[in-house]
Amino acid sequence: MTNQRDERRRAGGARRLLIGTGALVIAYAISGAIADPDLKVGGVVLFLGAVLGLHDAVFMPLVLGAGALLTRSHPLVRAALIVSLAVTLVALPLVLGHGRDPDNPSALPLPYGRGLGAVLIAIWAPTLAFLALRRSGDRQQRWRRSNRQKTVRTRTLPPGPSDG
Repeated sequence: MTNQRDERRRAGGARRLLIGTGALVIAYAISGAIADPDLKVGGVVLFLGAVLGLHDAVFMPLVLGAGALLTRSHPLVRAALIVSLAVTLVALPLVLGHGRDPDNPSALPLPYGRGLGAVLIAIWAPTLAFLALRRSGDRQQRWRRSNRQKTVRTRTLPPGPSDG
């Protein structure tokens, strides 16, 4: 019972920390926008509306669909898939190179496909390594358990009056 209470307390602390950090980042962005004399409010509202629409119309259905398809998979696999999906959606326009001007080599100058591959490897390598280690640990525990069941424990009794 206390373990669940401790976990809830830690989760509540992490939640408060994340909310506080997010609020500070938002306050910083708003203060920077207010201080900018070249701010075009209409453009900002249009951008935020497009981001919200893209999130609700594209990203959220993909995440919910992936989660529904993967209900029986390990939670780490689901988390790695969601993070991979988010990273891929953000990097895809850069990888495809839309907007790249051949006359301007400084526009989109990096090999974004290789960078995306490196990030995906950085997401999946530790996930798969952890799952492999956990699976091997589970196998070792099953092996030990089965060997314990095979071992017959005998007790040596002292000689009795009829042994004599």
